[in-house]
Amino acid sequence: MSNDKKRILVCIDWYEPGFKAGGPIRSVANMVNALKSHYEFYILTSAYDLGETEPYPGIELNQWHDQNGVFVKYMDHRALTMSSVKGNVEEIAPDIIYLNSLFSKLFTIAPLMVANRRRIKVVLAPRGMLGEESLAMKKSKKKIFLSLAKILRFFTRVVWHASTSQEASGIRKVFGKRAKIFVAQNIPISQHIPLDDILNHKNTGTCRFIYLSRITEIKNLHLAVAAAKQLHAKMPLFFDIYGNIEDQEYWDTFKDEIKDHGNIKIEYKGVLNPSAIADVYMKADFMVLPTRHENYGHAIVEAWANGCPVIISKNTPWKNLNVQDLGWDVDITDPENLRRAMQESIDIDFTTYITMVRASYTYFHEKICEESVLTANRQLFEE
Repeated sequence: MSNDKKRILVCIDWYEPGFKAGGPIRSVANMVNALKSHYEFYILTSAYDLGETEPYPGIELNQWHDQNGVFVKYMDHRALTMSSVKGNVEEIAPDIIYLNSLFSKLFTIAPLMVANRRRIKVVLAPRGMLGEESLAMKKSKKKIFLSLAKILRFFTRVVWHASTSQEASGIRKVFGKRAKIFVAQNIPISQHIPLDDILNHKNTGTCRFIYLSRITEIKNLHLAVAAAKQLHAKMPLFFDIYGNIEDQEYWDTFKDEIKDHGNIKIEYKGVLNPSAIADVYMKADFMVLPTRHENYGHAIVEAWANGCPVIISKNTPWKNLNVQDLGWDVDITDPENLRRAMQESIDIDFTTYITMVRASYTYFHEKICEESVLTANRQLFEE
């Protein structure tokens, strides 16, 4: 690699081939793959997927290796220490450090300590962790941490990467008007499935909803399950649930409702490998995500990439979907709104549905994949 490229060290708890941690992995992988010809990237991460105790099969442990033009080091349990992470930062001596969590002890706090001491530029993507709903979970611990961080001026020199203007507002609310914030929408997946192939999978005589996200309280899957049970149609109805059960206690509160209810078959289908995402979306009719908060929403964008309209809450950056034929964004403070939108999606005629499929596919290609998104992400590291 050319020595005149800026050297960027990316620190992240989980990275490819991991996928159970959801959006942050895809956000970073998409950005790195899109910009690796412009920068020399180093990825420092753990050797385990979320919740796993065995390392990824077939990878080198604790060694830097070239992975498709990007240097990656997967650290095993013995290497996952504060001193080891700091040592790796010192070894790489990056021009820029890119962080992907607000609260990670190893992959945010440790590298930031080195950066502050050596005055290395830091770009930090909080990945929605400063949203009101996110801060409300484990509120006391987060409040203490943020108070100490402000007193110690720990994040003073950080450039914040906000995915949307909405996320930027959340950062300012916590860190004040002087916070240095750069808004750059996440770089989406590359999408190569032709629209005609997607259209050929429609008109099946059934209606299939899917949920594809982490299973945790903030995602509100239980609301979608409750709404699905109340749906009625002459055609067969299905609701397929994909995602890592991150909060077992939350899942236990409604898992007994994941069954065939006669009017609709609700089924948990496990964790979905990213390589199968396009195929699952292509066979689905609507994606459902009644989340409490989403700073971007890769599942939403990936649905549109594959011509799948969505039924989501208003707690995301994506608004006024119905008038754009992209789906529904509903106020979930009244769960009846979610049920009503799901029932309406069943009741629309096939011509209207195909209009939504085409609109979703076109929106992804013409709006979400704009060249300006790539340019904004490059500027993150140039400002």
